[in-house]
Amino acid sequence: MGATVLTETRAKHLLVDGDKVVGVVAEKSDGSKVTVHAKSVILTSGGFGANMKMVQKYNTYWKHIDSDMPTTNSPAITGDGIGLGKEVGADLVGMGFIQLMPVSDPKTGELFTGVVTPPANYIMVNKKGKRFVNEFAERDVLAKAVIANGGLIYQIADDKIKETAYNTTQESLDAQVKAGTLFRDDTLEGLAKQIGMDPDVLVDTIKKYNSYVDAGKDPEFHKNVLGLKCEVAPFYATPRKPAIHHTMGGLVIDTKAHVLNKDGKIIDGLYSAGENAGGIHAGNRLGGNSLADIFTFGRIAANTAYEDMPTESDATSGASQH
Repeated sequence: MGATVLTETRAKHLLVDGDKVVGVVAEKSDGSKVTVHAKSVILTSGGFGANMKMVQKYNTYWKHIDSDMPTTNSPAITGDGIGLGKEVGADLVGMGFIQLMPVSDPKTGELFTGVVTPPANYIMVNKKGKRFVNEFAERDVLAKAVIANGGLIYQIADDKIKETAYNTTQESLDAQVKAGTLFRDDTLEGLAKQIGMDPDVLVDTIKKYNSYVDAGKDPEFHKNVLGLKCEVAPFYATPRKPAIHHTMGGLVIDTKAHVLNKDGKIIDGLYSAGENAGGIHAGNRLGGNSLADIFTFGRIAANTAYEDMPTESDATSGASQH
């Protein structure tokens, strides 16, 4: 479409002429400066899930966020666009609402390591080998339960459940077992010993869970969607911890994606969409809605920026008045 894409070029400041945003001052990786003059600027640089200091500063939702908590986000998601908006007086909303993904890789924060199955097949146990929550509950409920159980939990799966896993292959599972980041054994007792659990406790937990699947009812934690039983060797244990996943807060926008200042007035020439904007998801974003957000408001922002551009008649009128 004829666009110019500047890679390795970081936006440092917004250019402002009076009350209007008219471009960006950026810096290339070699330290040289780039100035871009524009009729509008659209901020879509994501949230701040990979900026732990920013997370800790704004967090009001969780009692405590560890400095070394992993994130599912790209390392580049550091709130830069939110900072740019603040520089020109943009208002913020919902910054304290920070969503944790309860079942992430303990070291990397990745979502698709280990045996990651649909929630209907989750069997989550704490370090003692006991279930502790309805595995089909909302993310914030699960994350709070995991934290209350020491922060590290295991997802138990068998060979049949493994077939429902997302984005994985037998080769990748074998490699992780070899690396010691995924545990596998031909018996539940052996699996329990590998991860430091009482074998009798884990076996009893899985036996009860299988009976709940047969009965179609979970009297312990009221899991409302029960999938497969766990009974076909080999058995797997995937270690999991909560990780920073999504930040619901960001710049205040109106329904046309204009960025608003603290008086609720439009900052002329500035627009925002996606996780860079706030107020779309309230306190706990629903799964899949980050994509719906950026597809919807990204398009709205582009259309609004086009609609707001002065026409030739506007320019002529302005010139005659001066």
